[in-house]
Amino acid sequence: MNEGASRLAPRPAAGVPQTRRDRDALRRERMAAPLDFRSTGPSRAQARPRPGDRPGTAARTARPRVGPGSARSGAGVAAGPSAGGRTAQPARPRPKQQRQALTAWGVLLTVTGPTVAAAVLEAMVTGDVHWFFDLVFIAASFHAATLVRRRDLLAGVIVPPLAYCVGLLTAVQFGVMRAGHGLVGQATSLGALLAVKPRPLFLGTALAAALIAIRWVGMRYTTKRQSRLNA
Repeated sequence: MNEGASRLAPRPAAGVPQTRRDRDALRRERMAAPLDFRSTGPSRAQARPRPGDRPGTAARTARPRVGPGSARSGAGVAAGPSAGGRTAQPARPRPKQQRQALTAWGVLLTVTGPTVAAAVLEAMVTGDVHWFFDLVFIAASFHAATLVRRRDLLAGVIVPPLAYCVGLLTAVQFGVMRAGHGLVGQATSLGALLAVKPRPLFLGTALAAALIAIRWVGMRYTTKRQSRLNA
């Protein structure tokens, strides 16, 4: 009877100390063993919630680091904080530089200056005014018509004939078709030059007038469109 009872009784598991001395020895071995941090719990990448944090802040992922080259290219500037702890602001685009517009006096200088210089140079070299003087006058008139401001558009049409006459008078002073001295002689020489060379005057003035008309129509169209949008 005792043998059957001993067979049916549960046996102690293998490796489990039964006596108090064995249990104390096993406890001392565990205390002396090195600590193992490789656990199956939550990883370090997940931030542990703090007592004062709101719910859901622990699930936030780490912000991407900004590389040294991303600051130059502009990519990832706003992704993470800067070195001082503040969020870096994206670089603002630079405003486009507007070209400088010419006033009425600016148009006068822009057209008259090159025209007179060309007349002096050609009169000293060839003793007359030819194609070089004509090309300089036409180019200066067209260039001034493109740069004149809106309030002085009319100056782009008035100034070229005046500048052409001043250039011819300058050529007369250097002996080009000089009819005599005094105001009468210079007026006669100017009339003779205008009769001989009328095409450059008409061509330069016509190009400037056409460009001024196109700019005026575009300005009126833009103004009406803006008024419709504002209304």
